Amino acid sequence: MITDNLEELFDVVDENNNVVGKATRGEVHTKGLWHRAIHVLILNSKKEILLQKRSMTKELYKGYWIDTAGHVDSGESYEETAKREMKEEIGIDTELEHLFDCTKYTGNDNEFIRVFLGHHDGPFEINKNEMDFVKFFPIKKIFEMIKTEKITPGTLSILKELEKHPELLKRLMGE
Repeated sequence: MITDNLEELFDVVDENNNVVGKATRGEVHTKGLWHRAIHVLILNSKKEILLQKRSMTKELYKGYWIDTAGHVDSGESYEETAKREMKEEIGIDTELEHLFDCTKYTGNDNEFIRVFLGHHDGPFEINKNEMDFVKFFPIKKIFEMIKTEKITPGTLSILKELEKHPELLKRLMGE
């Protein structure tokens, strides 16, 4: 059973991230329409990043590792989505800093992604429809996990973008 709402409405965007229409979650993923998403890197006081092990009831990427992430609903801002997703997925509210924007193209799941940074040590209220559990990892370990673990394409896009910004990577690692 899939726990995602396939009728949820998203804004469809063009190659410049301008809204050109609306479609359901099911449609955007079936037709490969470009849409918007957020990712939030939750950093604890030990400079570790929180990853979620996705539930096997998710529409896409069942059992994969992901940071805190979600789709931008039609008419919603990136910032509103980030706050909503943190509350829905892990039960927290924290200040957010916009880090960068990037894209993810997989053919069926094509997104303009806004990446935020938040700080929190927990505890977390886990939404079992979204994930099985959460765990903090040092960022160096996450880069090692790319070789051995299933990591969502969105999180992989973010890690590739971080590699292009060594000053940001050092900041996240506490160096």
